[in-house]
Amino acid sequence: MKRNLEFSIDEASGKVIVKVIASDSGEVVRQIPNAEILKLADSLSDANSLLFRAKA
Repeated sequence: MKRNLEFSIDEASGKVIVKVIASDSGEVVRQIPNAEILKLADSLSDANSLLFRAKA
């Protein structure tokens, strides 16, 4: 099975995203970091911002 790598930047976090894609089907085999981790990081960043605003 041949696979390709696709690199991109997540606009919300600025992190590099690597996708492993099956060449024959175009299916995303794996994403690093995965979507759930990106959502969690975004949520933590939002919570951190709220904490700093509350202290100011």
